Amino acid sequence: MRASSSQAPTVPASTTAEPAEPAEPAEPAERSGSSRTFWIWLGAAVVLGLAVRLVYAYYAKWDNVIGGDAAYYHYQANALAKGLGFVDPWSWALRRTGVQHGAEHPPLYTLFLAIPSVLGFDTFREHMVAGTILGSLTCGVVGLAGRAVAGPRVGIVAAFLAAIYANLWINDGLVMSETITAFIVAFVVWFAYRFWRVPSWQNAAWFGLACGFAALTRAEVVVYFPIVALPLVLRARGLVTKQRLQRFGVMVVLAAVPVLPWVGYNLSRFNEPVTLSTGGDFTLANTYCHTTFYGERLGWWDLGCMKDRWALPGDESEVAQEFRQDGLDYLTSHLDRYPVVVAARVGFMWDVYRPFQKLRWDSFESGRSPNEVTRLALGQFYALFIVAVIGLVMLRRRKIIIYPLIGLAVTCTLAAMIAFGSTRYRVPAEIALVIAAAVPLVWLLDRWFPAAKRVGPPAPDPDPEPPDPDGAPDHDGDLVRAPEPVAS
Repeated sequence: MRASSSQAPTVPASTTAEPAEPAEPAEPAERSGSSRTFWIWLGAAVVLGLAVRLVYAYYAKWDNVIGGDAAYYHYQANALAKGLGFVDPWSWALRRTGVQHGAEHPPLYTLFLAIPSVLGFDTFREHMVAGTILGSLTCGVVGLAGRAVAGPRVGIVAAFLAAIYANLWINDGLVMSETITAFIVAFVVWFAYRFWRVPSWQNAAWFGLACGFAALTRAEVVVYFPIVALPLVLRARGLVTKQRLQRFGVMVVLAAVPVLPWVGYNLSRFNEPVTLSTGGDFTLANTYCHTTFYGERLGWWDLGCMKDRWALPGDESEVAQEFRQDGLDYLTSHLDRYPVVVAARVGFMWDVYRPFQKLRWDSFESGRSPNEVTRLALGQFYALFIVAVIGLVMLRRRKIIIYPLIGLAVTCTLAAMIAFGSTRYRVPAEIALVIAAAVPLVWLLDRWFPAAKRVGPPAPDPDPEPPDPDGAPDHDGDLVRAPEPVAS
């Protein structure tokens, strides 16, 4: 009710100052049991995820021949553990032509695998087990992100979806960087929603730091930060312009903290400038050529398009520069064909264009096999995508932002447009899919089993969190905007 002028109190001059810092932190309240119950279920999802991943690794990948990117990470991690630094593993371990600098991929997955290598677990199988452990931990972080998005029940369901979703666990037995990409991206989503609910500088710092580490898993993930960070800051509630600028500055600085040392290290050791990696340059050479623009491999890649890398003079940066130029030269002379190629690449990645052909190519390109597993992953993706779209609509109706989730899909799509439509490029978006899909699944569970939702009063949280100054949890554990202040 609007106050009359006679009732309006005098506003002290101090109220014109900047708003106080928001309370730390705020996530949707738990209404279906204690915090301990949430952690028990989350632990169960992690255990299930580990079991699924170990079974797949043992029965489908245990005797794999080491090759491709998996060999790169495996051998480079062992070289790093031996104190040789980030070497080119092709030259050091396979061709045995000596120690040369290498930066074909960003460093974070190599650093992760170097941990078991230093401890003496340096075989390919042991690296495979390390990947399954990290993948199972991703299920737990997905649960935390889901709780931040829409409440503890959504977090639990999202964690169990991550445990059984083949397009996530299939990567963890392959010794590929997608494992750590999924892990870090789950943190990115978690901290994005923490900042949205409480736009403190601490949450801004955590979000920026997570984005910085994400860029060190796969180079294309770097584009997520500008897509999402600015909207987060501009739409943050309860901040004046100065505070928005401060929060954005914190995000930028903390995002740069993990990245700049790696970039500086690369700039100091190669003859030509290298920032995050040289892999994109090699990709340009085998994705911008006649067979990938017009032939059977439209929208994919073809190693036959590349020159003999080892016959070219110079270090990795100079060879990469020549390959990059080859790709760009082909692109500039075939720009009229590029829209068709882009459409094929995006269609491949989202499995709407020749999906069964891509299953065979994925098997060769990244080791995704056997056929029964990849078909399961394809079927799960179609089902999860439909449910996730419904979940995004439900989130918007609850006035919960969705652009941190949509931003992951945009990031993956841009990567496919530039490179090719590999399923593994879609991994960041898979995290968004499982979280969004959990929302309607929880809605169904609440209606099928209402007694499980409201049996007595909620148990007290042993570690209560301050409420969000801009909102309060509703009975579903979702955020409801606080009423507008009474006008004076």
